[in-house]
Amino acid sequence: MATYLTGRYVEIKMLPSTFKEFLHFKKLKNTDPARHLSEYLEYGGFPSAVLQTNSQLKRDVLSGIYNSILLRDVAGRATIKNTEVLERIALYLLSNTGQLISINKIANTLRSSGLKVSNNTIENYLELLHNAFLFYKVPRFDIREKEYLRGQGKYYVVDLGFIRSQLQRKNINRGSKIENLVYLELLSRGYEVFVGK
Repeated sequence: MATYLTGRYVEIKMLPSTFKEFLHFKKLKNTDPARHLSEYLEYGGFPSAVLQTNSQLKRDVLSGIYNSILLRDVAGRATIKNTEVLERIALYLLSNTGQLISINKIANTLRSSGLKVSNNTIENYLELLHNAFLFYKVPRFDIREKEYLRGQGKYYVVDLGFIRSQLQRKNINRGSKIENLVYLELLSRGYEVFVGK
């Protein structure tokens, strides 16, 4: 949107509700938070999903938001005609939340399934997903050598509800979801996060 604005403007980055905000929003702040953590890990913090009482409706709302970001904000702005590669990369990131991501590994996986794709295309699509705030990239930093390592880093999704709504599996690694939750909490508190080596 900044490309359409002229003159001076201030960019204010916003995140979906944190777990604490989620509890406050649902008027659960005086209850045991552990009882509600599973719901937050499952459906995330988008207010339009949190307000729904039906589980399927929550997933539908989350799918609508996700598809709108992916197809309109990312594919539309970059004028990507064949969105299959973009969609598969995004699903790969969702299913590997909190794992080190290698551009070569993604490219090889896509090539083995019959898609012709270059490493540069993968890198460009990852950048587009990051710029649309659908995923956050955490760069890998070599503590001993004090330098950034090219290519590998971790990606975290902006809202935990997207994982369940897009992958449509119940048995998703809870540890990676909690790691994603911790990352989003640190981000909301203004911290800069790196992956160490």
